[in-house]
Amino acid sequence: MDSTNAHSADASALGFLYQAQYALLRLWNETSFEAVIYLETLDDVVLEANGQTILEQLKHSLSTKPDAITVASVNVWKTFKAWIDVLPDLDLSKTSLHLVTVADISPTSPLKVLLDETENRDKLLIALQEEAQRVIQERADAEAKGIKPLPHAKRAPGCEAFLKLTGDLQAVMLSRVRLKPGQQNIRHIEDELAKRLTSVLAKDQPHVAALMVEWWNRQILYAHCGKRDKAIHRFELVKRHMEIVADIEHDNLVDYFAAELPPDTYRSHPMVEHQISLVGGTEAWLQRAVTNEWRARESRSRWSTENPTWQERISKYDNRLAEEWSYKHADMCEECGGQSDEVKKTKGRELLRWSFYEAPEKIEYLTSSVTAPSYVRGTYHVLSIDGRVGWHPDYFALLGFKK
Repeated sequence: MDSTNAHSADASALGFLYQAQYALLRLWNETSFEAVIYLETLDDVVLEANGQTILEQLKHSLSTKPDAITVASVNVWKTFKAWIDVLPDLDLSKTSLHLVTVADISPTSPLKVLLDETENRDKLLIALQEEAQRVIQERADAEAKGIKPLPHAKRAPGCEAFLKLTGDLQAVMLSRVRLKPGQQNIRHIEDELAKRLTSVLAKDQPHVAALMVEWWNRQILYAHCGKRDKAIHRFELVKRHMEIVADIEHDNLVDYFAAELPPDTYRSHPMVEHQISLVGGTEAWLQRAVTNEWRARESRSRWSTENPTWQERISKYDNRLAEEWSYKHADMCEECGGQSDEVKKTKGRELLRWSFYEAPEKIEYLTSSVTAPSYVRGTYHVLSIDGRVGWHPDYFALLGFKK
């Protein structure tokens, strides 16, 4: 199946993701520093700014040329139904209702007046009333004839709800409606955001936009699972933008994974476990090793991708960690000369504990922006995979490493 097919099973998931990405772009474009965005409350996206509330209903599609919007469009009537349902909670005098769609308006449609909030909507109101009445009448005629299923099932709820409003309320609601057609689909939202980052050098815009999207997606996730408030303020977004730009300008590394946990599917290299088992390490030691090895591995990979010039500094820091380890390991080997394997295991566990608890505190940081102990802890386990470090006095020979 073509994954870009607008009618695929992925369409609904992409629709939800589109809400989040659109909200980011919408909030960035808002001029009020006090603006705030809510997702999935009264509408797909709710923006509050300058004493006004904007409800935005989003209609996404990956089609190259989605069907043009007309008064008969299912999306129009679904949107009306969503707004009518929340009318009791709204002060329409302070509310705008936006239908945001990647589709265009049919050039002959009376909906064109919704592009300008000052345009008269009387003819459009009549066209909507007539369309709603036609839908209801055709369903009634079909029912009388015993035709099943009844036609216009997707539009009927919106049409019925619209006709139940008084004529005055229909007109007032329509006066608050704006149509925003021809929007970017989800493929292009991040690119569009990058273009709007006018205070950033052009070469850095895609990278900054990607980091902003990553931060934003995390905030959306936290909001939906209750780890943060559903309101996301523009000043939060601006602050994060400034932090990202400052890190780039000062060539700082960001320790993205210091507090993250590896996915359940992650499996560390078998050598990490072999090295720990060789000194009689417990399952708890293995788990903490795997967690920190994953954190260090992900950080190293991301830094190298974002800025290849950091690869050399990462490599030099590996050498620095290996050097400090070598002093400890050499002393341990001297102490273990002629000792039993049990003594060697005990000394090896002491060296393992040193790499976890003491090394992160006593060895200088890779950079002033990477201070969490997880990077040093994890890097030691990364280095243990190739035998550059180890915990048992005889690990090199016992694990089959070759000089």
